[in-house]
Amino acid sequence: SAPPREDRPSNDPDARFTKRQGKSGSTFGYKAHVGVDEGSGLIRAVLTTPANVNDTTPADELIRGDEAAVWADAAYDTHARRARLKAEGKKPRIARRPNRHHPELPPRLKRYNLLIARRRATVETTFATLKRRMRLTCIRYVGLAKASGQVLLAAIAFNMRRWAAIAA
Repeated sequence: SAPPREDRPSNDPDARFTKRQGKSGSTFGYKAHVGVDEGSGLIRAVLTTPANVNDTTPADELIRGDEAAVWADAAYDTHARRARLKAEGKKPRIARRPNRHHPELPPRLKRYNLLIARRRATVETTFATLKRRMRLTCIRYVGLAKASGQVLLAAIAFNMRRWAAIAA
């Protein structure tokens, strides 16, 4: 259905608006946050939040604890998260982003981001499959609980397809 406006309110009390950086317009609905196994490509953790929730907020819930390294894009980058992962003995392979103290990334960090981008592509392929094959481009249910159920079922279906490909 069409996104809500002042003259046409939403039927979904949990869905929210967000504006994506580098994209025009805004998005109404939910975000799926996914933790993927580095070796097999299986989904290990999945969370659904309203679209206006910052990516750094649910990031720690995606980490299961037995990972040797944590690969993530710049949306999940915080100094505290990198320090905590190092203290836990994990390698934080999180893409770096500029901040107000350093508006431009130094060449060393630009190279670092390029090096880890290949590994992060595993998660991006997972999202592409969820969107194209599992048709997860729009949520078909009202409410966060039902939206979470739809995302979880899509993740289960993805893992079943992935297991079949691994076993073959």
